Amino acid sequence: MDTFDPWIPYRDLRFAGVRDHPAFGPCFIVEGRILVEDLLASAAGGGPRVISVAATPAVAETLAARLPAGTELLVAEASWLSELAGFPFHRGVLACAAVPAPPPTESLVGIQRLLVLPRLHDSENLGLLLRSAAALGLGGVLAGPGPGLWNRRTVRVSMGAVWRIPVWRAEDPWSALAAWRIAAPGSEIVAAALAPEAEDARAWRPTLRCALVLGPEDTGLEAAQLAHCDRVVAIPMASGMDSLNVAAAGAILMFQMGREYRGQDDGPKGFQG
Repeated sequence: MDTFDPWIPYRDLRFAGVRDHPAFGPCFIVEGRILVEDLLASAAGGGPRVISVAATPAVAETLAARLPAGTELLVAEASWLSELAGFPFHRGVLACAAVPAPPPTESLVGIQRLLVLPRLHDSENLGLLLRSAAALGLGGVLAGPGPGLWNRRTVRVSMGAVWRIPVWRAEDPWSALAAWRIAAPGSEIVAAALAPEAEDARAWRPTLRCALVLGPEDTGLEAAQLAHCDRVVAIPMASGMDSLNVAAAGAILMFQMGREYRGQDDGPKGFQG
């Protein structure tokens, strides 16, 4: 059997999705010192297995002592890393990690604060929404068809949230969401949409167990999808604008979810699921 070239996962990264490693199966790429250091810290706590780190000599020297056992350190000049990646690469370090197993399907029903993305089209929006969900304390994300969770762009824009918050993927997220709703009393599904019946989001008071549903970037949620939801909210616009980008709107509404949760509980300022 030919020896596997450890540089292969790092080739042609501009539009990179999940790569296949002969020993570790599907793997993903992380770029830049901040994210690689976060990945290494996560691995030390039981997170994704780091297969290799590729770095310039100066960066490699500072990271060598932090690599988990079994992680290969690949060292090359910046010019070679740029040639390998297929674009000018100035961040000094890349990492390749094994895609972790998805969270157990049955654990979804225990989530108190849930973000639901039935369909998205853009990796950057997915990454931004994952970042906001993790930063604002949501317990998990239920996602339907859309960009790859471990695509290079999704991983980068999420700033590590992709391995910090559980994400369940389903071809039919509405069935999974229905099961979530009937699992506990007081569950509420709230859609964000520019619909005639939408409530002003400023007056929205989420229940303790709440799922927020955001539609795709182009069409938003359709009437048949809104029928699955208990209520609809919208963020009022000014200056003649008709709507916000889905990632921006999602961040505002998730902040509202967190604020209301903290207001009903004397516990810590942050919250989990």
